[in-house]
Formats: sequence, structure tokens, C-alpha cells
Amino acid sequence: MRRETLNGGRVVVVGGGVIGTSIAFHLGERGYRDITVLERGLPGEGTTADATGGIRQQFSTRVNIELARRSLPFWRHFEERTGAPMDFRQHGYLFLISDPDTLDVFERNAELQRSLGVDVQVLDPQQAADVHPGVRTDDLLGATYSAEDGSASPADAVAGYLRGAAGRGVEVRRNTEFLGLVTDAEGAVRAVRTSAGTLDAELVVLAAGPQVRDVGRLCGVDIPVDPHPRQAFATAPLPELHGGLPLAVDMASGAYVHPEAAGTAIIGGNDRDAPSSDRAAVDWSRVESLAAALTHRFPRLEGLEVTRGWAGLREMTADDHAIVGPVDEVPGLWVAAGFSGHGFMQSPAVGEALAEWWLTGAPPLDLSALRLSRFADQSLELETAVF
Repeated sequence: MRRETLNGGRVVVVGGGVIGTSIAFHLGERGYRDITVLERGLPGEGTTADATGGIRQQFSTRVNIELARRSLPFWRHFEERTGAPMDFRQHGYLFLISDPDTLDVFERNAELQRSLGVDVQVLDPQQAADVHPGVRTDDLLGATYSAEDGSASPADAVAGYLRGAAGRGVEVRRNTEFLGLVTDAEGAVRAVRTSAGTLDAELVVLAAGPQVRDVGRLCGVDIPVDPHPRQAFATAPLPELHGGLPLAVDMASGAYVHPEAAGTAIIGGNDRDAPSSDRAAVDWSRVESLAAALTHRFPRLEGLEVTRGWAGLREMTADDHAIVGPVDEVPGLWVAAGFSGHGFMQSPAVGEALAEWWLTGAPPLDLSALRLSRFADQSLELETAVF
């Protein structure tokens, strides 16, 4: 992995969502003082605003597990670190499995997760029903469950990162478009062009979420990240729902139910097959099949009422892993994007890792699996714990 440390010049973060603001916060927290965040609109109003806030460690690959596990302490101590409040509810994640092959995969995943320090259990159907009362078990083979997993507000996360960053001198330029790079004779970054003028820069990191491919083209680089619309729906209160229940995913359908404290829930997960698009719109035709999938697995949700729906864009890669690291062809240009729905939950560890990498020459964990060049090399490892 390439060694690259900062020499005191300006770091420009392109994108003011949860990844970009985390990077700025963590670099500023370590004493670096020349940091500018460019946001074409307002921080946190893009993909982050539409995220549902899940935080889990149950992944199938080492790098995804480690990023999530390393982020957990930050979520627990968010206010101490940033000075802003955060309601991180550790209600747990429960994956419900009715297919033998899927169960085999999730059992192997759990072994890897435990080897990396994650407290995860493989449950039989009755144990799954004990964790989430009312689950249909007659066609269930098993489940995996981690009580440490949970959820929080992505909007609060951005607000906290910004508050902590502002106290350390980070500059945020709102309503400012990134227009491209200024490079020297060797092709290395020297400045950025913006709608408000040119800024000198030693290092530029593209954290532009679903728009990162377009932003990369402005730099002469193809970043293989495609936007995919995903949607979620809110329900009216039901007596069977309460905030102590885990976020539960029926892996057969991909449908999930995310109970909230008020007895309502966020539901979704049956639209992973939606084609790539840069436009997100609620597809109300999916509500009927979603409700059917949920009431099959959770019969007590029969009669659930959807009160509203919303849609956002997920920044997806071919292997459901992010791209984090340098662009080898353009010295000084980096990418932190393509998180495939996992950016919010992994943002603390990503910000920490990049800050350490730039200041010491190496990240605190092996990020080689997230290198941009893996797509050209065709050395992809698929993340299987997705829905």
C-alpha cells in the first residue's frame, strides 16, 4: 500500500455528507489545521439525509467487519468526542434465515466476526423468536444476532462532525461546486477549481457519494460507483412494536423492519434490484409486496399502515465494498466513496483511518481490499451480508 504523508498543505474534502465531514473532523482532531470541505449544497442534505441510520457489524468480509467494529466505540462516545448529542440505541440486529445455503454463509460469517471481536450469536428458530417475539418460525432455519448493533441519526452525526470540526478550524464552503483539479507537469494535485474560485491544495479526497463518478470524470479518473435508488417507508404505531426490538431482516425477501421508540417502524429492503439511476422517487407499487413479505415473517404486523415514504440514492460498487485510498495515476488525489449503503455506520473508522494514513504514512488497518485498482485487476471479494 502506497505511503503518502501530508506536508502541511491544504486538504480539500469534496463532499459534505457523513463521510466527508467525518474525514474533516478526524483530521482536525489530530491537530491538522488546513482543511476545507466543499459542498455543492448544504452539508448532510444529500444521501446522508435519506439514510435510515443502521449500525451493524455483521458483514462477511474482514475489512467491512473491522470498519464497523472500530466505529462502534465512537458512536458510544459521540458527544464526548464531538461536543454534540447522539442517541445511539443498541437494540441489536437480527438476520432471519430460511434457506440452507444462506444459513451456511451466515454461520461462516459469524465465525469470522467472532474472531475479530464481534459479539454475535447463531440462533435456532425458537431463540430467534425469543429475541423478536412473534416471528414466524415454521419455515425458519436459524438466525444471527448481535445485541451490540443498533441505530442512530445520520443528520445528528453530520451536525456533530461539523461542530467538532469547526472547533478545530475546519473551513466548510457551502453552495460551492467542485469544477476540477489544477495539476503540475508531473500530474500531481496543486489546486482545485471551484465555482467560487481556485484553492491551493496538497491533497484532495473525493467523498461525493453517488455523484463521485461524475466528480471523478472532472479529474480525468473513472471511479466505478453507480447511484441506485433505495426507498423506505414509515409506519403508524402498532402495539406489537417498541424501541427495544432489534432491527430484523428477512433474508429470503430482503425486507426489514426497524422498530422505533414511539412504536412506529421504518420498513424497506425489497428494492435492491432497482436499476441504476441518478433520480430517486418513491415507488408506491412496492408497498404491497413489502407488506406481504413482512407479514409473512412477522404475522403480528398484519394491518400495518404506511404513513409516508421517501427515496434516496445509494452509492454502489460491483462488490458492495467502498473505495478508500489514493488514485495512483494522480498523486495527491484520493477517494472515499462507494460505501454501498454502509457509509454512515462505517464513517468514524473511515475518517480515523484516512487521518492516520495521511499523518503517519499508513492506516491503522489493512484497507488494500478497498483500493481503486481492484476493479481493473478483477480482484473482487463480494460482500454477502447485504439486503
